[in-house]
Parts: sequence; C-alpha cells; structure tokens
Amino acid sequence: MSADEAPMRSAVLPYGTRPLALPARIAGLPRLEAPERHDVPAGAAALRNAARKAVARLAPAPTRNPRLAVVVPDRTRPLPLDGVLAALGDAISRHWPEAPAPVVVPASGIHRPMTSREIEELIGRDAARRFRIAPHDADRPALLIGTTRSGIPVALHPAVAKADGVLLVGRIVFHYLAGFGGGRKLLAPGVAARATALAVHRRCLASPPACGRHPNACAGRLEGNPVHDAACEAARLVPNAAALHVVTGTRGAVIRIEAGDPVSDHAAICRDYAAAHRVRLDDPLDAVLVSAGGHPSDRDLVQAHKALDAIASVVRPGGLVLLAARCRDGIGNPEVARALAVPSTVQLLDALYRKFTIGGHTALALKEKCARFDVRMLTELDDASLAACGARRLGSLDEAAILLDAVARAGGRVAWAPRGASLLYELVSPAGVAPSPGGSVAPGR
Repeated sequence: MSADEAPMRSAVLPYGTRPLALPARIAGLPRLEAPERHDVPAGAAALRNAARKAVARLAPAPTRNPRLAVVVPDRTRPLPLDGVLAALGDAISRHWPEAPAPVVVPASGIHRPMTSREIEELIGRDAARRFRIAPHDADRPALLIGTTRSGIPVALHPAVAKADGVLLVGRIVFHYLAGFGGGRKLLAPGVAARATALAVHRRCLASPPACGRHPNACAGRLEGNPVHDAACEAARLVPNAAALHVVTGTRGAVIRIEAGDPVSDHAAICRDYAAAHRVRLDDPLDAVLVSAGGHPSDRDLVQAHKALDAIASVVRPGGLVLLAARCRDGIGNPEVARALAVPSTVQLLDALYRKFTIGGHTALALKEKCARFDVRMLTELDDASLAACGARRLGSLDEAAILLDAVARAGGRVAWAPRGASLLYELVSPAGVAPSPGGSVAPGR
C-alpha cells in the first residue's frame, strides 16, 4: 500500500497522554497507515477457551500441587491483563484445584524492576489478590537452567526456573532487533539475568569480518534473525512452557488470543500480524512527520527511538525526519546517556565489540540515524540530550507544516505517520519484492 492510497482519518498526532491536533497543511498530506480494519474485541468466551488450551498444553505436573509461574509483559508493553489473567486463573483452578497460587513475574528484562504497586496497576487488583507477585530484577540472583547450542548460559528468575510449569502471556508487536515481541522473548531476555539478556541482544551485531548491526536483526523478520534465534534456543531450555499469544487492536482491546508453543506457534501468528500491519511505499520519502505513538511508547528516548528506527527504512539518506515524542522521563536509561556522550560512532562501535551493552547499542543506533537523516524532535527532552544524539529541536507542529510544505513544493515526497513502530514500513523494489526493513548498518571499524 503506498502512502498516497492511505485513507484519511481523524487528524491528530499521538503525543504523551494527549494527542495533538494537526495543522490542516499536514492533515492533508498522505498518511502512512495499514489497510483499514474493523477490530472486534475478543469476548470472554475466547479468553476462557484460550486459557483452558494453554493450561492443557502443560505437561502433566509431577505433583497434585504444581508450582506455576505466569510471565507477563512489563509496563513498556501495555496489555489488558485483567481479563486474561482472570480466565487463566479459572483454568488453573479447574485443572489443579489444590495448586498453590501461581506467581506472576513481569518480563522487565534489564529495565528497572517494577514496584509492587506498579505491578498491581499492570495486572489489576483482582489478579493481584489471586496471584502471588515476584518483580524481576536482572541484577538479582538467578538460576542457571542450561546453555544454548550457540553457547549462551541461560539463567532465569528463580520463580520461573523452579516452576513445574510456565505460562507466557505475550503481546505480538514489532521489535526492532528480535523481529517481534512476545512468545520466546518473554523468557530471554524477559526474565533472564543481565548476562543472559546481554548475550541474547549481542547477537544483533554482525560477526567479523562484517561489522555493525546484523542486517536480519530488524523489525518484522524472524528468518535468519540472530536475536530471534538466540531467544528461541533459550526458550527451548524451559521444559514445560505454554504461551498465550495476544494481538490488540488500535484501541488497546484484545482482538485475538491463541494458545500455543512459545516458538513455532508464535512465528505463525507473527506472520499474520505483519500482513495486517504492513505499509508499502513505491519510492523513499524526502520528509516525514512520525509520532512515537504516544504514552507509553514515548515515555523516554529509549522507547521513542523505536519509531525512528521503524521509519528509517523508507526515508532517503539526508531526508527530513520530524519525530514527535514527549519523553517525559528524559533519555530513560543512564547507560544510554553515558554512551551518547561518546563523540564518535566508530568509537562506540569498537566499544560494543569489546564489551556489549544494550544502552551502548541504542546510543549508537540513535547517533547513526541522526547522522543519516536531518532529525528534529518535538519533545520535552533538554537541549543537551538532543545535541548528544545529533538531533535538533522542532518548535511546534506549525513549524513542521512549514518544513514539510517546503519539501513538497520542491517536488519531494512527504507524508505523516501517526503510529510509529506499531507498523512495518517497507520499500517495494522495482521487481515488486519488499526488501528487509532493517535499519542501517553501523560504520566500519
């Protein structure tokens, strides 16, 4: 679907918790959107059916009172968990009436651990009373469950590693390195020790003599994706796991929920998801206004960068990218802030090959894109943070309208994209084949 064919809808741009009204000059430009869909929320019966199937997929428990762990997304990947966990709790109670209360572990990865109050808000009060809660901290002691075929030692949260059965509740979304979120990724890096999480993410780097980001470590791609492959190998070390794969609509409601395997069934649902969320353009854009998607996707620069990474695949080098991201929480990760202070991308890349850090990789990706494009941000970030990235400040949407209009008058292709990294943007080659949507490869060492 080309940008010119995108349907016109309400002219607002997600920003923080309050959408911004678009000037008419921007609202009239082509809008990058997936084909129109009429999402129908999944009813209670669908939730109950999927929960029963997920519980039934677990191998017979060794005791009448199995220890069960339920892994859910953290606050950065919102999902209406209250209804899902209610159905899952009912299914567990019917299957194992005498089992102790399952423990819920948010898949925080290397993000800061969630507080008990944040977890209660995430899962709902009823679920907080029904389940035990165990926050994940990547720096707390974890239990080694094995080593993958490619040599990654996998250590997981003790409640997950000791469980007789593990149930994963994951939302299918694009992930800019692993291809898609959910499924296998809830285990590693989701509830993994820091060393395991870093080892999985490090696979995003190309192996020497190539260097920089691996071309297959990108949104929307599973085949040949080294980060996805590493996460799958780690997930297969968990002997008794089942998953609920959840798709939400544009309003956040669950529109599809399937029980299945954390790896193979996850891949099948991801294919369907990509087909429904793909935007194809015939030619690259010269200028684009893109929203990070509003809260929580623009809570900080780390999250907002994913929208910049997503849109980069359809903008010509040197093109104008106007990113709307509130970033109320600033950069969002002190590791990223420290890495942004390194002046050279070559220095950053060398450091990553010596000692990989996720924050260092995010900083490198930001600097790369700000060097490749003319990036300007409508944001609450301070000037020093923008300068460290190589971006400039965008004063208002009226200023954005003037900039986009100037490019259009010069014959350039312009558009606006309200949904950030929730869509897969692709250029269609002359042969009609969409190339891989991955971001740019880092400069040579």
